[in-house]
Amino acid sequence: MIKKLNSLTILFIITAVMVVLMLITIQRPADTSEDYSLLFPDLYKHLSTIDTITFNSSQDKFTLSKSGEGEDWFVNERWNHLADFNLVKRALIDLADAKILERKTADPEQFSQLGVEGAEEGGSSIHITLLSGDKEISGLILGVEREAGRGQGTRRFYVRRAGEQRAWLAEGYLNINPLMLNWIKSEVINIARERIAQVNIIQPNGETATIMNIGKKDKFGTPEMMAKTVFTYEQLGYDIASTLYQLRMEDVQPLSDFSRQGSEVVNAEFISFDGLKVMTETSFIDGFYYTTFRAEYDESAIKTPSADIEALNVLQTPAQVQQEVAIINKQLASWVYRFGGFTGTNLMRAKADMVTEAGQAIPMPADMMGVAP
Repeated sequence: MIKKLNSLTILFIITAVMVVLMLITIQRPADTSEDYSLLFPDLYKHLSTIDTITFNSSQDKFTLSKSGEGEDWFVNERWNHLADFNLVKRALIDLADAKILERKTADPEQFSQLGVEGAEEGGSSIHITLLSGDKEISGLILGVEREAGRGQGTRRFYVRRAGEQRAWLAEGYLNINPLMLNWIKSEVINIARERIAQVNIIQPNGETATIMNIGKKDKFGTPEMMAKTVFTYEQLGYDIASTLYQLRMEDVQPLSDFSRQGSEVVNAEFISFDGLKVMTETSFIDGFYYTTFRAEYDESAIKTPSADIEALNVLQTPAQVQQEVAIINKQLASWVYRFGGFTGTNLMRAKADMVTEAGQAIPMPADMMGVAP
């Protein structure tokens, strides 16, 4: 009897659930076919043809463009300087991956609450337009992020497709920055520290401060003292040799428009074991450090590194170094880069600022010991 009752109870529950689902289906509006689908269903097949992206917000207005057959993107309003390709690629894929979760209002009076009223209306939204030539492929008005569900991987934003009245709640990694400077390729140069055999920093009066690899990975000293060198702080030689490793700028401008305003110029030479020589000219102007770069291949500078450096396989062949020199000069020679104090100071250090007497070195903070760039 109990088993029979349980069976009837289960049957009743299943029937009730089916009735509720049927009622929901009947009452659900007929025009929700796009719910839970891609925000831009056809975008993936057009990604390879997109060559222009425009951004318009109350914070900034700018354009990224791609020319020719290469993958390089440029920031039009920043003298066509290189954009960060990885950021552009990520943004395009994120837009193609974005999914609709919920249908929202089509009433313009309520758009401001979701941040999808459009930049032209003085709102906080970002209007992104993707084009292939003169043809618009997709357009998105990206509104505010919904806090609910945040921190669970993908994020949720209120959005509106350009040219449409309906707002939606979408899910995806739509963390698109509205500021032009954040799209510029910030990494200027990337030379592994282990390749550096010697650094010369030459003051305007000709005085030169030199550090050299002392025959062991990550260990540097002056030519006079080598391993007995006492730097003003323990890792200074290491830090100077690391200057060109993943070096990032704060800003950039064309060399043709730049004036050093009479400021002194300090030259630095970074010489690698494999013959690469990168030369910088740095000036301190109005609280900032401004640097230019050029490179050359110096066969006479080639040296045999220690076994632990050789084992890292970071050194290049002469042909590879010459190709690297051509790329560095092509990409960097026409620009002046602005750096912060840590980088700028190391590019301009005088010998008196590098070495000290034994026992007078400044100890490194405990949380910085052993941290490699």
